[in-house]
Amino acid sequence: MVKRTMLLALALVSLIGVAPLAAQQRQVVGRVTTAQTGEPVAGVAVSVSGTAFAAVTNADGRYTIAAPAGAVTLVFRRIGYKRREVAVPADQNSADATLEQDVFNLEAVVVTGQATGVERRNAAIATTNVVGEEVSRVPTPSLDRALAGRVPGAIISQNSGAPGGGTQIQLRGNNTILGNPDPLFVVDGVIYSDAAMPTGLFNVTRSSANRGNGEQQDDPVNRLADLNPNDIESIEVLRGAAASSIYGSKAANGVIVVKTNHGRAGKPRANITQRLGFFELQRGPGARVFDTTTALAQYGDARVRPYIVNGQLPFFDHLQEVAGNKPLSYETDLDMSGGSENTRYFISGAAKRDGAIINNTFNERQSLRVNLDQTLSSRWSLSVNTAFNRNQTDKGFTNNDNNGASITYALAYVPAFMPIEPVNGAYPQPAVTYLGSNPLQTADLGHNDEVVFRFTGGATLTWQAVQSERHSLRLIGSAGADVFNQKAQVFSPRELYYEARLANPGTSSLGNADSRQWNWNANAIHTYTPAGGTFRATTSGGLQVEDRELSRSLAVAHGLLPGQSNIDQGSVFGQQFELNAIERTLAFYAQEEFLTLQERLLLSAGFRAERSSANGNTNKYYLFPKASASYRFPGLLGEGSELKLRASYGETGNQPKFGDKFTLASSAVIGGNVGTVLQGTAGSPDLRPEHVKEFEAGFDAQLWRGRATLEVTGYSRHTYDLLVQATPAPVTGFGQRILNGGVLWNEGIEIGAGVTPIQRPNFSWVFRTNFTSLKNRVQELPVPDLCAVGAAVCGFRPPNAGYGLAYGEFFIQQGRAITQIIGQDTVPGSGGAFTPSPAYLGQANPRFRWSFINDLTYKRLAFSMLWEWQYGGVAQNQTLSLYDCNGLAPDQATPAGQARFDACNVWGVAAPFVQSTSFLKLREASIGYDLPESWANRFGARSARISLTGRNLILVTDYFGYDPEVSNYGQQAVVRNIDLGPYPPTRSFFFSITAGF
Repeated sequence: MVKRTMLLALALVSLIGVAPLAAQQRQVVGRVTTAQTGEPVAGVAVSVSGTAFAAVTNADGRYTIAAPAGAVTLVFRRIGYKRREVAVPADQNSADATLEQDVFNLEAVVVTGQATGVERRNAAIATTNVVGEEVSRVPTPSLDRALAGRVPGAIISQNSGAPGGGTQIQLRGNNTILGNPDPLFVVDGVIYSDAAMPTGLFNVTRSSANRGNGEQQDDPVNRLADLNPNDIESIEVLRGAAASSIYGSKAANGVIVVKTNHGRAGKPRANITQRLGFFELQRGPGARVFDTTTALAQYGDARVRPYIVNGQLPFFDHLQEVAGNKPLSYETDLDMSGGSENTRYFISGAAKRDGAIINNTFNERQSLRVNLDQTLSSRWSLSVNTAFNRNQTDKGFTNNDNNGASITYALAYVPAFMPIEPVNGAYPQPAVTYLGSNPLQTADLGHNDEVVFRFTGGATLTWQAVQSERHSLRLIGSAGADVFNQKAQVFSPRELYYEARLANPGTSSLGNADSRQWNWNANAIHTYTPAGGTFRATTSGGLQVEDRELSRSLAVAHGLLPGQSNIDQGSVFGQQFELNAIERTLAFYAQEEFLTLQERLLLSAGFRAERSSANGNTNKYYLFPKASASYRFPGLLGEGSELKLRASYGETGNQPKFGDKFTLASSAVIGGNVGTVLQGTAGSPDLRPEHVKEFEAGFDAQLWRGRATLEVTGYSRHTYDLLVQATPAPVTGFGQRILNGGVLWNEGIEIGAGVTPIQRPNFSWVFRTNFTSLKNRVQELPVPDLCAVGAAVCGFRPPNAGYGLAYGEFFIQQGRAITQIIGQDTVPGSGGAFTPSPAYLGQANPRFRWSFINDLTYKRLAFSMLWEWQYGGVAQNQTLSLYDCNGLAPDQATPAGQARFDACNVWGVAAPFVQSTSFLKLREASIGYDLPESWANRFGARSARISLTGRNLILVTDYFGYDPEVSNYGQQAVVRNIDLGPYPPTRSFFFSITAGF
């Protein structure tokens, strides 16, 4: 019935007011050029104010648009340029326009629905639009890392310095504990997987042996790393629930909409970029310098005496020996675009290799993209986007370890006077080490390799069913698929010292993962503008279907034959599993946008109704509404200024993870017979999605004739129906169960500002800054489910919370911060003694993040840099505890160092190892020079540019060890700040040359 009603309404709308208006129309033609150079501007959207007429400029900047009789006003808009209005008298049928550059993206079109958008100046939600040039300017392992510091409300951190990526994006705080913590990525309308698939390294490091999920400690690559940043045209970050509710229960953590480059009509043009550079160790734990007296006292005569030379002990910088490489890295990018008025294309190809600082670690990526836009007729158009990627990474052996395999873990056990470099091809085995390990031998002989093949493709078909002065009706159908296969092999040969001590030395792990995602939608968008243009009403609605399939398998073998890596050459088979997850989501949506009062007031409301197979009741629809309003005050702050007030309310959600609603069974041998046993988690058939409700308000201001801009947003959001884990009664036989209950609360302020202090023909300076501050709290928990009998504190330890109260652990507790860390601390006792007792040690969430971006241009020379400052927040620095507990901290001989040694080995106190993560980073810097055209022409090019760029150049922090941003458990909702032997952080330098043909 609903479908029939919608189709009937659309049919009636398409018949209203079309024929009577045809005789009153005229044609207006013209050309659009840039104000700076006079070059034509293609792709400019031209519209007649107060009507539904619209057109787009061609490759020569020319347009033809229908217009009613009488005087009209034409509006010209294009991303990267300021909006321009031109009056056209009744007796004039031509109008040219010049456009000025828009350095702050003030005229960008903001996504408001599945197939709708609104000019940023009218948007009633907080918006961030990043152009492709900003993310591709400095080479980066992945797109998400390039966004760091550019988005207010976002905390973007790298999990380690390993090649190939591994990044976390958090928008507006922690909105879940057990659910998916990542934003939703949409690339050219296709839902794009950012999954992080473990390689199986945990089977070698055995990181799951002590209070930890081993898989999640593999430091996997999140698959956004497959996307080539050089293909990006623009990125829009939907932070608020009112903006992201159009994607329903996958959008609790925000949505990032990526648009790739498309061709424009005109003669073919090509660009080629060649980059050469290297990575180097940025920083790491210092090493303790021993004299013979302290060494003999700590390790004994038998272990120390063989290393004494001429009465002294040598010193070896083991970190430099392991991670001091600077291999050549390169990247080649080529793109071509062009076409006719009806057929436009964009083709790109890229190949890169990042050589890493540890032997045998690297990242390679090859990509090919073909985007095609075809005008089928005056009313029909088709857009096709396709991309193929191959990504190969070897991250080596790092992170947590219980077997001696982790390189950085083992470094914390080897004194600096014991050599580890090979002599005549043989690696020495240190007398003092972790489980017999020589970390340099591990780096040279071990492999942790993964290869990913990926295809992403989508198509959008648009039918302009009606186009008249009063009515516009578009019917849009889109479909897309994102498919990838990952093959991972981890090989730890039997000759490695830590393997040789085992009963079955030599380990090989083989893992396969196949991810398949499909989504399609059908949309109808009707725009009505009454006579006089007093308002414009845009009505949209549609249907969306999303499918997700994930298959994973793993096989492990121990006791390999010498020289063999195949798992069938092992004598003992270890962990084996197979997982097949299938989910489907069906949704309907409707939305109304009303723009009136001379385009000053925007009112918007809509909803999405959704059901999913991930929920307990697969037939129940959950509603996600939204509403927003904004009002502009042109000229209120002076000539050329504008102030806009805005407010919005929205709801979105977070689906339960696959399998949470099921009680899973597995096979087992019982009394010599194959039987079935239930696993430790009890299923919850009544699970429903987490529900996020948010209110947002703020203002946007343009000052100084557009040379200054300010955006201030405050928000308050609550996550209801929180997914939590509880411990059921022992008689049930289950260790835990998942249930809905509890409330999380986040509130914060986001500020984005920019100014052009200097704007002259030969010199300009653009300064931008982004500020993010938030606080959060657990408001409610489902008591008594999470309150054990007789417990003093009601709450629960989230998965992978840490390694015990002696080192600090995350703990979810009502009335406290979501990311609080508790642990043993010393408190005064009787008689002046100190007694260890659990205490609050801080929270992982920082007080604020503040970035500063400067872009300066002098004639042909350009310079830019991005600084980011984080204040507050703490991390469980287990790397520090390793060095202190082993007596190898650089300041071990000082009172402070001895106090930390005692905290670990005498008192079991965590406080010294929960450290502040405040830092100041120069995330990126670049200097470029546009060569004179005459120089470029000598090589047959129309333009050429050379540049020198760097990333992670400076880090100022009191944090001990590697990097205050690292995360042992990778992409997690809460347990992000755990530092335990990560891949060391790196800085990079690249020289680039770009030529245009």
